[in-house]
Amino acid sequence: MDKARQPIRTGVADIAFLILFAAEFTYYLLILQTGVVEYHHSIISEIWMVPVGGILGIVLSVALFYKREALMPWLLFLQLLLSFAYAEANGMALFLLGLISGLTAPMLLYRIDKLYIATIALGVSYFIGTMFFDIPAHERTTVAVALSVAALAGSFFAQTGRKKTVLRQTVSIYMILTVFLWLLLDAALFETLSRDTLMHLWGCDTYRWHIILFHSLGLLAAYALRRWRHTDVAMIVLFLLAYTAYSMHNREMLSIVYPFVISYYNVAILYRLMHLGYLPLAVVSLGLWGASGLGLFIALLQVFTAAWIMLALLAVVVLFKALHTRLFFTAIHFTSLKG
Repeated sequence: MDKARQPIRTGVADIAFLILFAAEFTYYLLILQTGVVEYHHSIISEIWMVPVGGILGIVLSVALFYKREALMPWLLFLQLLLSFAYAEANGMALFLLGLISGLTAPMLLYRIDKLYIATIALGVSYFIGTMFFDIPAHERTTVAVALSVAALAGSFFAQTGRKKTVLRQTVSIYMILTVFLWLLLDAALFETLSRDTLMHLWGCDTYRWHIILFHSLGLLAAYALRRWRHTDVAMIVLFLLAYTAYSMHNREMLSIVYPFVISYYNVAILYRLMHLGYLPLAVVSLGLWGASGLGLFIALLQVFTAAWIMLALLAVVVLFKALHTRLFFTAIHFTSLKG
C-alpha cells in the first residue's frame, strides 16, 4: 500500500515545493529586494542589517543542515509575523528578515531535484512580481503576508529534507566567478532602472505584458538549452544586448531582451547548483548578497560604467576558461553533508 501511495506523495510534495519556492522567491523580489529598499529610500545606514542577516543565515544553514525540514515552517512562521509590519521594520526586524532569507534560500536550492518544477516556480514568481510591482512599498503588507502564508502552507508538504543524489562536492573558481558576475550584472542594471524615471520598465503598464512574455520565453529557452555548452558565451551576448539597449535609451528593445536575460541566467544557475552538495552550494549562494549590494552601490553612485567593466571582466573570464587557463579549473573540495 505504501509503495502504491508513494507516487501520490511525491507529486503532492513537488506541487507544495513549487508553491513554496515561488512564494519565497517572489517575497525576495517584492519585499526584500525592492520593498524594503524603496521604503527606506535606499539609505544604506537603514537597510544594512538585511544583507548582514542574509550572509549570517547562509553560514548558519550549514550547521542546521540536518534540521532543515523541521526548521523551515518555524522560519516561515516568523517571516509571517514580521510581514505584518515589514515596511516600517528596522534594526532587529530587518536583520531577522535577512536571516530568514539567508537560512531558507540554500535549503530550498538544495531541495531542487527536478529542474522543470523550479522553472515553473520562477515563471509563477515573475508573473506575480511583474503584476504587483507597481504597488507602492508601504502598501505591500498584504502581499508580504499572502506570500508568507503560501510559503508556510507549502513547507508542511514540500519534503524539504528529501534526500537526493549529489553529483559534485566541489565547485570551481570559474563557476563562482561566472555566477557572481551574472548576479552583479543583473543587480546593477535592475537597480539603475529602478531609479531612472525615463527608462524604468517594471511598474509601467505599457511594458507589463512584454516583460511577462519574454520572461516566459527566457525560461523556456533556458530549460530547453540547459545542457548547451555555449551558455556562458550566450550570457555575454545577452547581457551585452541588454546593456546596449539601456545605453541607447531603447525601452522597447530593453523590455524584450532584459526579462529574457533574467529568466535565462536564473535557470542556468539553478541547473548548475542542483547538482552540488550543500556546502559548495552555500558558498555560491553567498555571492547573491555580495552581488546585490554591489549592484545597489553602482546605481546609487550613478557609475554604470562600472557595470560595463564587470561585463568586460565576464568576457575575459570566459575567454581564459576557453583557453584552458588552470586557475579557472581549480576546484574547491568540500566535506560531504549527506541527506
